[in-house]
Formats: sequence, structure tokens, C-alpha cells
Amino acid sequence: MSEPRGLSFEVQYLKDDHWLTEQVCRKEEDARALAARILPTRPGVRIIREFARPGRGGETVDTIIYTEYRQEPKRAIAPVPVEEAHYCRVQREFLSFDSRVLISRVLRQYLDEKGVTASELLHNANEAKRVLNFEALVPNAVTRIASLQSKETGEDSRARRDVILAVLEELRQRAERAVANRVLPYPKEIGFAATMRQVDEITAATAQASPETAAEEAAYLGKVIVCRDLVNIRGLLGKAEWLMDLASDDTLPADDAALLDQLLADVLGAPDMVRDMLGRQPDLVTALNRMIDLVGGAFEPQPAEMSPPCTAAISRWVAGPHGNETRAVLLDFLRRQVRGTQRLSHGEVPQQIGKYRALVNRLMRPDGLLGGPGMAEAVLMGYHRFVEQGGAEGRRLALDAVLQLLPTGAERLVYLASLARSDVGAKDAAAIAAQSMEIANRADNLNDLVDRALPLKPKMEASAALYRLLTEGPALPDDLGDRLGSRLDDLVAAYIVDGRVIERLDDPVATLRVRATRLVQFAAAEVLASPKARRIVRDQIISHLRQPNFDIKFVEGLTTEAEKAAVLRNFYDLLNRAQFMS
Repeated sequence: MSEPRGLSFEVQYLKDDHWLTEQVCRKEEDARALAARILPTRPGVRIIREFARPGRGGETVDTIIYTEYRQEPKRAIAPVPVEEAHYCRVQREFLSFDSRVLISRVLRQYLDEKGVTASELLHNANEAKRVLNFEALVPNAVTRIASLQSKETGEDSRARRDVILAVLEELRQRAERAVANRVLPYPKEIGFAATMRQVDEITAATAQASPETAAEEAAYLGKVIVCRDLVNIRGLLGKAEWLMDLASDDTLPADDAALLDQLLADVLGAPDMVRDMLGRQPDLVTALNRMIDLVGGAFEPQPAEMSPPCTAAISRWVAGPHGNETRAVLLDFLRRQVRGTQRLSHGEVPQQIGKYRALVNRLMRPDGLLGGPGMAEAVLMGYHRFVEQGGAEGRRLALDAVLQLLPTGAERLVYLASLARSDVGAKDAAAIAAQSMEIANRADNLNDLVDRALPLKPKMEASAALYRLLTEGPALPDDLGDRLGSRLDDLVAAYIVDGRVIERLDDPVATLRVRATRLVQFAAAEVLASPKARRIVRDQIISHLRQPNFDIKFVEGLTTEAEKAAVLRNFYDLLNRAQFMS
């Protein structure tokens, strides 16, 4: 029997998050047969019954009469292999950032399956019990971790395994004791600030014996309280939204804000969560650029992305004073994606290299490369997408190509200094040192390193940031930092002399107050860092300070004693900040 006229059956299949039409059938049995045939190769299928009502101007009535999703075979949950394992000695270290990151990676399959985080396993007794009793997951994971650690320490791996398992059980018991026989507040009802005030009252007895221990106990109990509610929010996005809601109170003390940051960092440790935060992105390189926006506090949602509202709030959080651990987790995710082998975008290789160039230049910051040595290594390894050779030869070719992506000698030195401090850079220390010195020695003046078009102050700030990067922090191999710093110092000093910078700042036509203030502002550490250059400016400043009646001449033209005193006080404060006075 044929179907009535005006009746059809549209078979659709699921692609990502939307439905596409496979075929329109005249008969329902044909539609159902087609749906059954294509289901094994599609995430889901559905049939829409379409009926065109006669005499209604072509009006149709659509009804979904059948929907079915393909059942994916359930995978066994197992520990995820890792190459390094953070070593913990005391219970407190098992709750630390590095430990939680390790737990998040090793137990990623379990965490994704159950919708929980590392902090919830460590601070909720019920969740701790569940994971400890889940097949042989934890014992197998701990055995692997103990084996890695024992290779470094030389201790017996079985003894180390027993120690780790014992501490995990102690932590479960501690979480259980924390809520036993206590009436604990609910942040959802009274807010987080009021919750932590009650926590301080609960731990007040400990504070009398040891303020440091009391602060640690208050932070622990605060996490227990928040995790009690977090475990009931199974979606990671919901967890993040709630934590950001708790963190929206600008009056939170730094310690309380840090507590929320630690919990949020664990939520964002899930790769799927980061992808969900970014929303729809057309390709990997666009997603990486949006990650840079996210870490830099500049993420503003675009309509086409359909990113959740909390993403912008998280972006502002990680760029603020309390988002350290969340920022570290996001930077680590960004590094891993930059380092990967995935195709960056559509198009031919030259087009992809052009997008990689733009990405790498976005990673450059006035104070160095975003993400430091780890990111420098990721950029180098990520360029292997475009290099066929492997091993040392592949690294050499990739490094030459990466340096060509950077427009100025200063940025190349920033990159090489960061790379030299990385694990991969240590393997090629001699080559990196040779390239760095070649770049520095090839420069005849400062403009050969720093963008010639930059005005004076930004040019000096860029050279000062480079000098600090080269000479401060972890030492570069073979005194490279000292050699590069000395060369840069010569270039900056020569630029000041040859460019008559002092004469332009110390204009005799201007008042002494204007001249001295200009010089001291120019001598500030963030503007002028190299010793020879600072000495030149310092000598000129001292020549002013030593002239007779300096204070009187400095305030000439001012009328009231109060105004004179304020101007002098401000100048000497400025002089002190410039580190010319003790």
C-alpha cells in the first residue's frame, strides 16, 4: 500500500553537533531500512515524517518518528602512560599542583568517565573510596609511577608503591574525618567569603598552636567543603561556571582566591574542557590564537564560536593576580598543541607556515616568550610539521626556519635564550650559543637588533627587557648570558652616546626640575638595565645633584612651601625607585 500524497520520510544522520540529510524516501519502511543500513557508520540517525497539508499553501508538518544513536563499545579504563612522575615525600605534597597535574594525566580516562577532578578525588572521601576500589586502576597506576620514580632515586619500586598507596589511604581517611560530626557551611547558600569565615572559626583552635598549620588546615577544609558540592556537578563546564561564580567576589582574600584557583585549574586540566571553552573553531591555528587571547585576558566571545559565557570570565581570571595555577594549566595545554603534529589549517604548506609565523610572533612578549623555555621547545618541535628530516639534522633545520619567522635580532635572541634553557635546547647548547653570538656580533648598532622605527622609550624598554632575560634567571650555558649581556651593554651605551640621547633629555633651555626628572625617569630599571648605559645617565644625574643649592634650584618657580616639599619628595622617591639611592 502506497503512502498518501504529500507524505515523505527524510533520513538524517548526525555529524558533530548537527543533522544532515542522507536521503528522502516515499515509504516509511524504505526510510527505516536505510536508517538501519547507515547507522553502523554514523554516530546517529533519525527519520522525520513530513506531511504537506493540502490547501494550506504548501504548509508542512514535521514529526520526528525515529531516532537512534550508535552504541560505542565501552573501553576499558586504564592508567595513561607518562614519562615523568613528580616525587612527593609528605602528605602535603600529594595535594600540591604538580601532584594534581600528574593525577589528572594518569587517571584521565577515569576522570573523564566519572566527571570528576583530581581535587575531588583528594578531598572527597566517597570519591576517593570509589577510585581506590575501582578495579585495579589505582594500584596499576601507582606501580607505574613508583617504577619511574625509583629509576631516579634508586629505591625499591615496591617499597615506593606501598608508600604512595598508604598516603592515598591516609588522605581518604583525612577527608572522611574532616566532615565527620561537623556542621559545615554551604557556599551555595551563604557565599564563599562567608563560608571561609566560618572555616576560620572552625580551625581557630589550631591557630592558637600554629598559625601556619591553621592556614593550611583552613585551606584544606575549604576545599573539602567546595568539593562536596563539586562532585554533584557532573559536567566540567558546570563546575567551572560555579567556581567562577564563587570567585566573582572581588573582596576575597588572596588565600581564599588561590583555593578556588587550584580547584579551577583541575577542572581545566581536561583537554575536552578547554575545547568546549573555546567553542567552534575552524582549524587548529585559529584555536591556538584564541588560546593566546584566553591566557592573555583578552578573550571576547564571537557569535560564530558559540563559546560558553564563563570563558571570558576565566580569561580575565587567569590574567589577574590570583589565576596562577589555572594559567599554568592553560599554558601547558597551549604548549602541547603547539608542539603537536596536527595539521594547522587548510591550504598548502607555504600558507600554513605563514600562519605559524603569525602564531609564533604572537607568543613574543616584551618580557620574553609566552610560556618560557617550554614554549620555545614546543615552537621548535612544532615546526617539524614542515620538516621531513628527523634527529639532530631535523632540529637544526627547524631552528633555522623558526629564527627566520622572527623579524628582529632582539626577538631571535629572546627565543634562543629561552630555548637554551629548555631540555631540547641543552642538547644543542653549542649551536645555540654560536647562533646567538653571531646575531649579537653582526649588529653594528642597537637599531640592528631592535626595531629601528620604535620611539626612544619603547626602544630602551625592549633592550632592557632583553638584557634582563639574558643575564637574570637560570644561567645560560658556557657564560653565554654574560657574553651576550656585555655585547648588548656596549650597543646600548654607544646608542646613547652616538644618538646624543643625554643631550636631548638634558635640554639646557628647560628648568632643572624638568631636566633632572627626565633623566631619572629614563634611568628607571624597566627602561635602562645595562650597566654601561646606566653609568652614563647616572653620571649626568649626579652632576646635577652635586651642584650647589640643588634643592633650591629644583623648586624654582613654585610658590608655596607645601608645593615645594611635595615636588622634592616625589623626585627623591623617583630617584630611589631608579635604584640610585639606598
